[in-house]
Amino acid sequence: MSLVLAQNAENAILSFYENADALEKLQKLQEFMQQELQTQQPALPSPKLIESTQNIFDIAIQRIVARLSWNLVTGSVQPDTTGIPALLDLCIDGAIANILFQFAPYKVLEDVMESQPIQTCEALWDILEVRKTRLTASPFFDTSGRTTKSSLTLLRMCNAMLRRLSKTHNTVFCGRILVFLSFTFTLNERSAVNLHSKANVENLTIFEDQNTFEAAEADEKTNRNENDDALSKEDCQDDGMSEQIDYKLYHIFWDVQRFFRDYSLAASSVMDKKTFLEELNMVLTAFEANAFSDEDTTRSSDLNRTVSKSTVSSASKMSIDKIMHDDNSTDKLQEHFFQPKYLTNSRLFRLQLRDPTLRECVLTQALILLSHLVRAKSTVSQDSTQKSEMVEAYDRVMKLLKRTPPDGAGYSEMVASVLERERNWTKWKEERCPSYEKYPDSSEKLLGSSKRSNEAATEHSGEKKRVMRKKNALESGLMDQILESDASRSSTLLEKIKGESRATNIALPKLMDRFTEAWDPASGIDKEYWPDQDEIYCWRTLRQGMKTHVMYLDHAIDGAGAVVKAILGIETLAEPAKSMTKS
Repeated sequence: MSLVLAQNAENAILSFYENADALEKLQKLQEFMQQELQTQQPALPSPKLIESTQNIFDIAIQRIVARLSWNLVTGSVQPDTTGIPALLDLCIDGAIANILFQFAPYKVLEDVMESQPIQTCEALWDILEVRKTRLTASPFFDTSGRTTKSSLTLLRMCNAMLRRLSKTHNTVFCGRILVFLSFTFTLNERSAVNLHSKANVENLTIFEDQNTFEAAEADEKTNRNENDDALSKEDCQDDGMSEQIDYKLYHIFWDVQRFFRDYSLAASSVMDKKTFLEELNMVLTAFEANAFSDEDTTRSSDLNRTVSKSTVSSASKMSIDKIMHDDNSTDKLQEHFFQPKYLTNSRLFRLQLRDPTLRECVLTQALILLSHLVRAKSTVSQDSTQKSEMVEAYDRVMKLLKRTPPDGAGYSEMVASVLERERNWTKWKEERCPSYEKYPDSSEKLLGSSKRSNEAATEHSGEKKRVMRKKNALESGLMDQILESDASRSSTLLEKIKGESRATNIALPKLMDRFTEAWDPASGIDKEYWPDQDEIYCWRTLRQGMKTHVMYLDHAIDGAGAVVKAILGIETLAEPAKSMTKS
């Protein structure tokens, strides 16, 4: 039944979506669809009826978009003449009138761009930018900054588009997308904050098992014996190839990456923390046993200096246009960047223990995780000894990092500064991402250019008066200055006390809003940061609740959260232990 209605809706929308009265006909079509659905399901409630109609229109519009996309692919029409602008306008009007889904306009653009080349997508983006004022207003985006389905659809479309674009060849288009996103979303937008603290567990580090490792070691030993005549013993020692590496060290060195990949593995229990510290200490011991020689330090410094000079000189000789459109020049400029995907071949392991770049990456990973474990509020019992061990491991990693060429001291200082500033980011997330945008005072008015000339003429005389007034104030007593200041007048003090910033009596609904927001799974607030855990906040809530809802205070034995749920009429299940006690 729904597919038949969707087919009828598709044919109807195709016949009128480019007309001036398209919205009126869409409303009539909605009424017809609702009558058909009520005929088939008479007991269908009104909200469900509206949602079913929106689903039918969604299917119909997807089919229309598929037709228009095919016309674009075949090259028979251009984006501005294919009918997409008219369909987009109809979707905007329909979403505002609650006939279509809220995300319908962005879904149209997303479906079209997925099937078009980049040049066509750039022309389609012009259509979006022309309508950005309507597409970034209500109901597509919430004024309070909450995430909506429209904002998620826009982010998904833009991220998919940015993954397709080349940062060197499509720089302008990338910039247009980013500018549109910054125009649409506020600075305190929470869509990229990772409120649930999910780790990227897809980046697996795969290494050899023991049989493969021992076979590779045997082959390496055979090759060394065959090359004794070509290489002296001293050369082998200098290359680090004569050291015997056991599988235990190799296994732990790469297996510790599981903790860096998913930090929750190191914080789930006391034993897991102990295992992480033991394995990390073995890795640090291996690094300390393979200290850098003077030759390693000199070679690393020379390499860094050579790459820096060649990069600067090559960049200065090439024009911006050539850099943006020449793949060879771009590769030369980016050849000094290191993309950390570890090579776990056991034959490289001896050299990797003395590789400054790899050591820098591993130690940085350890610093990030240790910093998190030391500062985080642990959910498991943790004695002071284990915390002191983590602090010692942190200091040990920092010392190794400072001795890592080419600029260990500068790099370690930079990492420590970043980790310290990361505490502000964590605190902002714990406080439910409050807005930090600052706007000019509404009472301030910009002076016109005609007044500026008069102000410049009187500025000198006014400055003299301020200096004399300041001099007289310094000569008088401190108490006289306080009493004579404008801030000490009774009227001024009363106005300041009346201000909203001094208000301490918070209404009960506002207090309960924080509880409901914390309980909402979509907010992604950890349980330890709920207002239920704040004794002062709970006391204020109970104090306000007893003024108007004293009959619910019998639930206070279960906490302020139980009182709030009783006031809101939210049913709560009793704990098994309490129910057994009562029985």
